[in-house]
Amino acid sequence: MKKHCLALTALLLLSLSSCGSSLGASSTSNGQEPLSSTEVLQPMKFTPEVGEIRKWFDHGKIGEDRYYNYCPSVFVEDNIKHIYYCSNKMFGNVTDYVAYREGKLQNDQMTYTDTKDIVWALSPTPDTWDARHVCDPSVIKGEFSYGGQQYSYLMAYLGCLTSDNSRNETGLAVAQSPEGPWVKCDSINPIVPYTRGKATWGTGQPALVSVDHKGRVLLLNSYTNSDERGEQAWEYDFSNLEKPRLIRSKHLMNLNGLPRYGRGLNNCDVAYDEVHKKIILARGTKFGDDRSPNYIASQVDVYYLDDSGNENRFDEIFKESNNARDWVLMGSIGEEQTGFPRNHNTGLVTDPYGELVESDRIEVAFTRSDLSPADWGYWSTYRIYSTAVPLTYLN
Repeated sequence: MKKHCLALTALLLLSLSSCGSSLGASSTSNGQEPLSSTEVLQPMKFTPEVGEIRKWFDHGKIGEDRYYNYCPSVFVEDNIKHIYYCSNKMFGNVTDYVAYREGKLQNDQMTYTDTKDIVWALSPTPDTWDARHVCDPSVIKGEFSYGGQQYSYLMAYLGCLTSDNSRNETGLAVAQSPEGPWVKCDSINPIVPYTRGKATWGTGQPALVSVDHKGRVLLLNSYTNSDERGEQAWEYDFSNLEKPRLIRSKHLMNLNGLPRYGRGLNNCDVAYDEVHKKIILARGTKFGDDRSPNYIASQVDVYYLDDSGNENRFDEIFKESNNARDWVLMGSIGEEQTGFPRNHNTGLVTDPYGELVESDRIEVAFTRSDLSPADWGYWSTYRIYSTAVPLTYLN
């Protein structure tokens, strides 16, 4: 889900909008440091328990090798976690790609695709709107046609031409299998462009959920221009991607019940509980303390919004603020829980359509970061972890 945060600052040499990984240092397949002969791994479940902090995989030696992994988008299908995230492909080079790995439960341990076998799912395309970076992926399953072909998977992603964290835009790509190959929808990209004449950060950090398990899709994206900022919502029929049909939109989503933390609503991921008619949303919060880097989130908050009693899925998102229900906090993931001073760029682990995997909790993937005054001092500590938050509305 998810470029860093909406920091309107040149601190981000790294318009951190991509994914990838390359040569890595030795680690075990579950992402931990190699075990000594006296250490024993505890049995794992496919989904972590509430409060369990789980490291996924590494990419070089954390804090030393100049690789970054962040902004995960994850769905579960056939007992495999399909993991898309942002990374650089070459040591020390700040160019974002979308990388893909798989996670499987084997012998009571989660194992992940080795660094040398990473699939580079999406790359910048020279001389186009996304020539500098591609990142912040969100992937769902459905039924989509493009260029005379049928596809089962749709990716939304952030692309840009710039290196100064500005003029970002949101595009689409399709594939017939989770690992690709991925085909960019060039005839309609960018599906959400930045506002010409008012460009600052632009649009990006998209999140997708299927509305009907076919071509209808909810698309959220962060939005910032020189006048305003927030989270936009769109419901599209993407059955024919050469002729996308906009069903409804919300220019800026409601903030009812949300603490502002000075930034409003942005850089979100979203899921849907079909059984209980709840919309689940995760976002980074708490920016701007006196420790560097202070422009990325220290905490991830997870909320639900009651969508019951409405005629259609997601109606509650599109209501006017004075008629809409409040977002309700389910849990927070911060330094007290993780031990990391920065916890940011989150992704909810769902089924292929953006719905729940477990009936009592939801797995929340997030990016950890150390503190450092130097760019690579913290970029090289960006790694993906996860925990679980309980569905408190069941109580």
